[in-house]
Amino acid sequence: MLSKLHKEIRRDGFAPDFFLPIHPDMPVYGLNIAFGWPLPSPLKESYEYLYRELLALGYDIYVYPYHQTHVTVMTLVNFKKHQYPGEKVVEEIEKLVPDIIELLSRELSAGSESDIKTFKIDVGPPILFKSASILPIRNPDKTVYRLREKIALLMKDAFSLEVEVPQGVHSTILRFLKSPSDANVFIQKFESIAANTHMGEVTINELLLTSETKPYMRGGEILHRFRLGE
Repeated sequence: MLSKLHKEIRRDGFAPDFFLPIHPDMPVYGLNIAFGWPLPSPLKESYEYLYRELLALGYDIYVYPYHQTHVTVMTLVNFKKHQYPGEKVVEEIEKLVPDIIELLSRELSAGSESDIKTFKIDVGPPILFKSASILPIRNPDKTVYRLREKIALLMKDAFSLEVEVPQGVHSTILRFLKSPSDANVFIQKFESIAANTHMGEVTINELLLTSETKPYMRGGEILHRFRLGE
């Protein structure tokens, strides 16, 4: 897989982000179901070491600080579709929040058909793509996938939302402000860092409903915490 990704980068180059180079604090509005905002505290020390190592790669990149890390379960309202939202747009979206909380609370409650309980994730070393770097996450019991399958349909039916489900389970940690001048050198340095990165396994005991008021969770708040049963 890595050789294929590296080949693509060497062929096509890197893909700088639209927001971060010029509009990092653009007012936006989105809603997400997430967990690990930030990543659970047992991972903090390892992540902050990785953060410092990646920053040393130069000024062409934006590395997520620890407090910005998160794992998106699904996007209910995509911030990219609500740039510079007016008050009326935000108010219309916010009107949905109480009903979303009620529906999710019911579905996640003990004895419900979904029966979602605490689950483990195993966070791997970073992987480099042409537009970003992610921490791949293994979810051995497939809880996140079962949750997505169940909840995404409910959200679409109940609120007519354009729900978006990410591919796989991951946490994005790096995006490009501009293309590094030497792709080969960047890849080599990145892979050296990745080879020495060890994150590990942690337990997730809550899901979050979050707002997003600046791109990539640079701003926003936790609207509700859904505690998961043991």
